[in-house]
Amino acid sequence: MSDRFRLVLLVVVLVYFVVAVRLIHRKKLSLNYLLLWLFMLLVLLMMILFPQLVYGLTALVGIDLPINMLFTGFAFISLVLLFYLTCIASRENEKSRTMAQQIALLEKRIRELEEKMK
Repeated sequence: MSDRFRLVLLVVVLVYFVVAVRLIHRKKLSLNYLLLWLFMLLVLLMMILFPQLVYGLTALVGIDLPINMLFTGFAFISLVLLFYLTCIASRENEKSRTMAQQIALLEKRIRELEEKMK
């Protein structure tokens, strides 16, 4: 990995960190989701500071070029994040559906009580 590429990646990591902290301060990002993104930041930082890890992992996996290892690694991490966020969205969707059903039942009870009072 060239020094210029490592410097560009380091700048990207710093900008990424600043944006994440600002989102937390503005309460636009929950802390538990931030931890997942900070883990990715830590992995990227380790790869930037210790490029030997990338070279060793490249040889271990059997990929020809370290840059291909980086792209493959980030594609895998992105898929894991996508799966995790899809699970969260599914859970929230189920909660919304359950709440809508409960509200409908409560509205029905209110209507029935109002009719009895008349």
